[in-house]
Amino acid sequence: MGGLWRWLLIGALVLGCLPRVAQAESEVEILLDALVQNGTITPVQAGQIRRQIAETKETRNKQMAKEIVPDSARNWKWGGDIRLRNEYRNRTGTGQDVNRQRVRFRYGFDAKVTDNLKVGARLATGSTTDPVSTNQTFDQSFNHNAFVLDRAFAEYTPEIPGITELKLSGGKVENPFWLVGPLVWDDDLNFDGAAVHLAEDLSPTASVFTNNGVFLLQSGITEAASLWSTQGGVMLKPFPDSEEELLKNLKLTGAIAYHDYKNVTNPLSESTALTTAGGLKGNTSGIRDLNLLNPTFELGSQYMDVPFGVFSDWVHNTAISSGNNNEGFMVGVKAGKARIPFDLLKGWEVGYFFQRLEPDAAFGAFTDSDFGNGGTNHLGHVWWLKLATLKNSSIQLKYFTTKEVTGSKNHADTFQTDWVTKF
Repeated sequence: MGGLWRWLLIGALVLGCLPRVAQAESEVEILLDALVQNGTITPVQAGQIRRQIAETKETRNKQMAKEIVPDSARNWKWGGDIRLRNEYRNRTGTGQDVNRQRVRFRYGFDAKVTDNLKVGARLATGSTTDPVSTNQTFDQSFNHNAFVLDRAFAEYTPEIPGITELKLSGGKVENPFWLVGPLVWDDDLNFDGAAVHLAEDLSPTASVFTNNGVFLLQSGITEAASLWSTQGGVMLKPFPDSEEELLKNLKLTGAIAYHDYKNVTNPLSESTALTTAGGLKGNTSGIRDLNLLNPTFELGSQYMDVPFGVFSDWVHNTAISSGNNNEGFMVGVKAGKARIPFDLLKGWEVGYFFQRLEPDAAFGAFTDSDFGNGGTNHLGHVWWLKLATLKNSSIQLKYFTTKEVTGSKNHADTFQTDWVTKF
């Protein structure tokens, strides 16, 4: 019987190497079924032959892929996204109501240089005068829009015994800090400089991490503006073996960060970083320094494959004495994740948060560009609903209602409708 098996396997491989492979494989299946029916081999033996054929075919296909596709092509990963937005803003005290249409387009690559080193870059719509927006408004009478360099980085991930994860990155990098919302940083903001991420699994239920970086707002001058940041956190999954879904997926993450801005305001900066970043954006004209203490917290789980959680963020500018517009906080809830189009459990996401950000609680030019028309000195509510519509596509409805914390108390209502496709 061993000889019969060998000849059947050889015959299948020969047929698989010939043209019309699909037809040959079908003929092998017919042959195996016939041998089982007349008792020459058992169903178990037929299954073993099928598995051997499949394993051999997979090995052959992988080898062919290596021979046909060069390393330079296999090690590159390209991708991007496009967002189409209609935005209506009803404002009091700050100008006319606005109804505008906008587009955001981003495209880039990651290239694997070695097993531990990769480089990447991304182009995006946007401008060189607004670090927190990659939108282009349809208001240029069909004139062309510009692409800008959104990211350009090198990332090294050495394998070191005793360390679960270590990542060193430099260049124009994505935000390296663990976040739950845009209280301190806008989602579109990238950082110029170098960052270090370190994580260590202490047990199956606990891990710790730290994110650190030195970033340059200016260079080439004596008192150049910069940002020095550190963040440390812990992640706990206390019941990973529980039979209850809520307990099994329960996860608590907390972190505290400290962001030290240097030479960003007059008279310390020779070329004021506040100006080059886009202006005060809610910060008071007499602000002298920003040293931000920033604790962040999130508690989440899931039920019936639907994730949900509560989150909070708080920021305090320690460079200013208490009671002088130096506090900010956010609290919110969210549920669902829009992954599968029109699926009752996996096709939607909803969320809400309340935020209050006093004038000098954060660097105004880097905060959320949508909340209260951008910058600091705003408080208000945000609701959103996101639905998966097609594969890799979704539509999101988001509503902001905000007013100023101090000053004229101007009010703004913003309603955004976004279509996003990732590719």
